[in-house]
Amino acid sequence: MKPVKDKYPRPAVAVDLVLFGIINQKLMLFRGRRAATPHKGRACLPGTYVRETESAEQSCERKIQSIGLAHTYLEQLFTFTDPKRDPRERVVTIAYYGLIAVPEVTPLGDAKIDRLEWVEPEKTATESWAFDHYQIVEMALQRLRAKIQYAPVSPHFLTNEFTLTELQGVYSAILGRKLDLSNFRRDLLKQELVIPVGTRAVRGPTATTYQWSWKNTKPFFLSLG
Repeated sequence: MKPVKDKYPRPAVAVDLVLFGIINQKLMLFRGRRAATPHKGRACLPGTYVRETESAEQSCERKIQSIGLAHTYLEQLFTFTDPKRDPRERVVTIAYYGLIAVPEVTPLGDAKIDRLEWVEPEKTATESWAFDHYQIVEMALQRLRAKIQYAPVSPHFLTNEFTLTELQGVYSAILGRKLDLSNFRRDLLKQELVIPVGTRAVRGPTATTYQWSWKNTKPFFLSLG
């Protein structure tokens, strides 16, 4: 049987990854530099083409593992379809954002992306970025900051047990500003979002440790004022 020629053009499909971590109580972005044309030397996000035998999620997993990282949270962000976003060919990219446990050693690059590093995302706005990658970063940052108010995203940055001060530190890092601990604590406990599980010595007095109440599926909202 002869293959049927499709009368409609088929664009390439890719995934691009906005990977966030927390270093020294600051939200950081994992990015590199283009090691090949086009846009060689410009800042860029890690990404890959979606293979015919893969889903977009599987492509993300493959790329993250090939870099040498491990994510604790991954969510589809948006599909970018500008016909001119890639000068080589028509490429539709599905962007994802994820939370990463920052390793002690920064991974090495490959033939497409090198000079990998952790940077403060908003301090890179004036840099020269490849393709539409900074637009993707901006959207991911906005989504993350909005979503932590009503979804259990921030706990994925922590181990199974944490103090409320540690959880507050994660929220503060994501928002880029300090939170009032008393209001934050009251919000969490009133809505039964965390449950006490033990104690831990923290720089002097013993602090109560908590776990996120994953069984509590009621809608919630944190004012984060």
